[in-house]
This record gives sequence, C-alpha cells and structure tokens, in this order.
Amino acid sequence: MPPKRPATSPAMLPSVAKKTRKSLTLEAKLDIIHRHERSEKTNSIAGHHGLTPSTVSTIFKSADSIKKAGETISSLEAKRTT
Repeated sequence: MPPKRPATSPAMLPSVAKKTRKSLTLEAKLDIIHRHERSEKTNSIAGHHGLTPSTVSTIFKSADSIKKAGETISSLEAKRTT
C-alpha cells in the first residue's frame, strides 16, 4: 500500500533554505537591556538590532545573568591592563 502523503521534510525540499543562527555579542545584549530600562518599545529595539521582538523579549527575561556576565568581563578586563 503506498504512503498516504508525500514526505515534506525540509531536507527533502531543495527550495527551502536552512536558517542560520546569529550570535549576539555581550555588548549588543547589554545595549538591548539598557534600551528596555529606558522604556524604549520592544519593536523599536528589535528593528534597531535586526532581530525579532520575541528574541528581544528573551534577552529581557535573562537580563540578570547577562548583567552578571558583563560585570565579570569588565572586572577581568580591568585586571589585564599592563
């Protein structure tokens, strides 16, 4: 008995390109958080950085850990100056 539906996985369709993942720098994430703290709208922040509003919201949700990482990096940079 033949299959009821043809296979339509993205790997089988040559016209569908895979999306590439973008990696944001810590500075970009901190900029997004600071803009949010200044009450800038999510859509405006997303448009400025070329991201989707859901990505920007995800960054807001993890703001505490991102700020801690920023503090750690800045303290390491201060120690490295020679």
